[in-house]
Amino acid sequence: MGRSLRASLVFTAALGLSGCLLFTDPINKAPVVTIHQVTSPVVFGIPAEFTVTVTDDRDNPPPLLAEWKEFDYPTAGCESITNPTWDPLQSKPQDRSASYLLTADSLAPVCLCARATDHDGATGLNCVKISPVPVATIVDVSGASSGQQRRLCSQVHLSAENSGFPAGDKIQFKWSIQYEGADPAGKSVQLGPCTAGVPTGMADLHRCFTAGSPGVSTAGKYTVTLSLTDTTTSSTSDQAQFVIPVNMDTPPCLQRTDPDVYASRILLSRNADLSGTYQSRTFKVLSVDDDCEPYPLPAGSTNPSSLFVWSVLDSTKSSPTWTYQTNDSDSFTISQAQFPNARPGDTIQLRVEVRDSVVQKLYQAGGSACAQDTLDICCGSSACGTSSDCVRWTTWVVQFQP
Repeated sequence: MGRSLRASLVFTAALGLSGCLLFTDPINKAPVVTIHQVTSPVVFGIPAEFTVTVTDDRDNPPPLLAEWKEFDYPTAGCESITNPTWDPLQSKPQDRSASYLLTADSLAPVCLCARATDHDGATGLNCVKISPVPVATIVDVSGASSGQQRRLCSQVHLSAENSGFPAGDKIQFKWSIQYEGADPAGKSVQLGPCTAGVPTGMADLHRCFTAGSPGVSTAGKYTVTLSLTDTTTSSTSDQAQFVIPVNMDTPPCLQRTDPDVYASRILLSRNADLSGTYQSRTFKVLSVDDDCEPYPLPAGSTNPSSLFVWSVLDSTKSSPTWTYQTNDSDSFTISQAQFPNARPGDTIQLRVEVRDSVVQKLYQAGGSACAQDTLDICCGSSACGTSSDCVRWTTWVVQFQP
């Protein structure tokens, strides 16, 4: 074999050997980065959590995440962010933890990107578009919580001041109210502007309404909802809810009177003074606790106040009976001149009962606050004598003195 042929064969074998070595090693692939949004949606001002998984064709275990970055949303979209453009882009400081907390300080969209590099230097990158939204929050100015039971005719003042949205953005507040219950009047209740307790320039963030109306005989429930829309970005919040359950109507209760509710016997002179004027005593109701018709009425209330029913039992008559008086005011005056047959030691009884609209309808239908008129003090179906007494009527014994 000639020298030139042998050299040619050696060269060919070397080429074959080197070609085999060139293509037998697998090509290293970049890690695959997947971003997972734990918190959804991303709302203004509240940290949202993101995690990442990284898979790699060769590294076991796979490489840890090298860095996170937030970028202003580019015109071409998040997919336009690549490794060559990563560093020059305007971004927030990187974070090398395995998870990331993003806190939106505006409602403008951003790109959240994660990048990982394997042990051979291959880099994988993934970016997702984040569109923050405002957050709607409803609180009761009184401090009552959602779902807390209220008295009928409670004045409800709700505020959205704890909602989250950028200062200076134009926000539309969409309030609504729904009623569940048996009273047809409940469905006509509307949310309206509050007349007091609203900071200047925040009228849209406050709404008020009255939870119920006099005469309701069954409990009801109001649900107030609120959503916010940023008119610049058109981003809309999730709907917030606030629930106000309302109790059934409760009867009115005498609270303070003069004399006291439990002052049983009042002494009154029978004789006239030198001017010919008989001594008198005025009995007065000072306050009544009631859900819809308290007394005195709160300022600005349009409800009627409770009705006072006075009655007298004149023991100086041969057949004394309870007689209703025409006076329905908060006071009634007794003097001996009204009872010419009274003698020293004689007594008359004066009773005052408080009735709201619902109780008055009960009487018109033949009912009564208490089953027995002989009770000096009536507490409805409950016995009197406890700290939680609801005194429906009280009776004073007026005894004439010489």
